[in-house]
Amino acid sequence: MLRQIRLLVFDLDYLIFDCSRLKLQALRQSLISFADAIPQDVRLPDEVDVEEAFLLHGFRWTQFLGIGLSEEQLEDLQRAYGIHEDRLIEAGVGRLYPGVADFAARCRQEGVALALGADARRDYMLAISDRHQLESLFGVSLCTEEFGVGSGDEMLEEIMRYSEVNPSETLVLSTRPGLFESAHNLDILTAGCGWGIRRHDALQDADLQTYTMAQLYPTIQKADELAGQYLS
Repeated sequence: MLRQIRLLVFDLDYLIFDCSRLKLQALRQSLISFADAIPQDVRLPDEVDVEEAFLLHGFRWTQFLGIGLSEEQLEDLQRAYGIHEDRLIEAGVGRLYPGVADFAARCRQEGVALALGADARRDYMLAISDRHQLESLFGVSLCTEEFGVGSGDEMLEEIMRYSEVNPSETLVLSTRPGLFESAHNLDILTAGCGWGIRRHDALQDADLQTYTMAQLYPTIQKADELAGQYLS
């Protein structure tokens, strides 16, 4: 039973939703129309490159690919990528990580609220939510696109306001250093979750780390202890 933490805020990609195949497939489909513009000696991104780009830059990661395209072409690529991504979600590409639904049920039994705070486009978040019935798992779902560039702080503040909790009662779970920073700006504890990513360097900025779904609840209990110490 948790004594202090009342709200868990989860990011979406590589944490709740296994998006690795989806992102790579959408990128490859999007790059077809840019084949003549990409230099022949450029190595096209693989799944590891895509993951690292997302961890560094969030849902706008396609704009930072070093594949020889101009700024305008990268903007066109991002638009094309969004279209292909949404079509693939509709086709059933991607899945929730095993254990997510069971974990959510356990939290509900213990009176702990779950929120989705996704570094994502709104259309993308809603498409995954509709496809995988995330509304049954999360009391509130918001994404960074709704608040503009560099918007993690505002998103987290709005989630806490909606959930009627304060920072000491909140834990943010993610894979991205940018979201850890936003949480720390608001004095919120963070947990880096590594079951969906290949390289765990990005988790070092979190207060706690967990690498399997089985370790998740013990990590949250440890965060609960830390939160209680901060208040004493």
